[in-house]
Amino acid sequence: MNIKFLIKYNPAGLILLVVLLVGQLVWQAPVQATTIQISAEFTPSRNNPNNKTFTNTSRLTGVCSNTHAAWCKQNNVFSVATGVSSESSKMGNGVTDHGRGSIYFDMPEQRTITVTSDAGEVATLNLRITGMAFRYYHTDLPENGWVSDTSELRGCREVFGNLNVTNNIMRIIMRNDNGAGGRSSCSYGMLADREFEFHGLDIIYELETPEPLNMKNGIYRGSSRYTRGGLGMDLDMGDGVNIPDPYLYINFELTVNHMFALDFPPGSETAHLQPLGGWSQWTDYKKVPATLRKDQHFTVSGSTNFSVNLSCEFLMPDGRCGISNGVSTVPLDVAITLPGFLGRADFGSADALNYPLTQSFTHVPRFAPKDGAVFQRRSYLRFEVNGEPIKEMVTHPDTQYKGRVTVIFDADI
Repeated sequence: MNIKFLIKYNPAGLILLVVLLVGQLVWQAPVQATTIQISAEFTPSRNNPNNKTFTNTSRLTGVCSNTHAAWCKQNNVFSVATGVSSESSKMGNGVTDHGRGSIYFDMPEQRTITVTSDAGEVATLNLRITGMAFRYYHTDLPENGWVSDTSELRGCREVFGNLNVTNNIMRIIMRNDNGAGGRSSCSYGMLADREFEFHGLDIIYELETPEPLNMKNGIYRGSSRYTRGGLGMDLDMGDGVNIPDPYLYINFELTVNHMFALDFPPGSETAHLQPLGGWSQWTDYKKVPATLRKDQHFTVSGSTNFSVNLSCEFLMPDGRCGISNGVSTVPLDVAITLPGFLGRADFGSADALNYPLTQSFTHVPRFAPKDGAVFQRRSYLRFEVNGEPIKEMVTHPDTQYKGRVTVIFDADI
């Protein structure tokens, strides 16, 4: 019996890489708009085979790129600078009651962004603005200066504040709902009676990425626009704020880098079926074997879903392949064992152990790694004739039953 193995890949290639980049414009942003790039990547790794998530590969800017990098890493948060500079100023309204005339932020709800690959595949991710880092400057320093007091903050918690008597005030604040709720307002009860300038304004964010194991190879891109300024803006900084560039564009680029590889040893293209334990029971006692079998071993490495189908030279009415001696044709049972994978033909799924295969156009079984990526997992295809068909075969001595079976592996990459 001859076996042919066909491995199909889509034109995107063998490796599926998902990257979310900050820096390349998805559309032409208006003049005086700030553009931020955020990137994430999924690449299978032998060192972390159970990984099922993207890694944020964005270039850090703002507070997490310098003095507070260790704190950001420890708390698994990322920051990007928004481009707000000393050209941006605010005049307080004189009301020091934690109102909109003080140091004030109203941060937006979680936003869902659609990203699309060059091949038209679509996925969604969630961006949560979980906090802000900012530095204010004012020249009208009171006689006793300004001293940080975390009790001054309402609506959020302060995780860092410079405690010096200074007119250059640095703060890192975090939302209490971690950005997963609706809008969230934060305010200090200071500086409402004077004019001050922004010397930096950074967004602290979390990125909830899609499940990469369900995505195909390709680069997925998307973008979202935030407005910033006063009342009605996505990033509401209170009353009296003057920001020359009110638009903030955030571009996303996800690249998925799946791998799928099969390794069959030499000679696997031919399977000679034998009784379990050899032919002696037939040659010595004319006892018909219960099974004629051959297991063809191979190794599989993969981090994505794939299907396995058959193409039969001799197709039986029930979808099984057959082998023939030219006079009679008997059914051949084909099954696959893939440790570490789940198999699904219709709605249920089960461990891919001795999973039956047939030629089908409507019920092609699909397989998925149970946990992240699988590397060099020893597997096998089982070819066998069972039961009554063997009794038919032995009535045709000195003939050879053979047939071609093409095993088609089609990976989602």
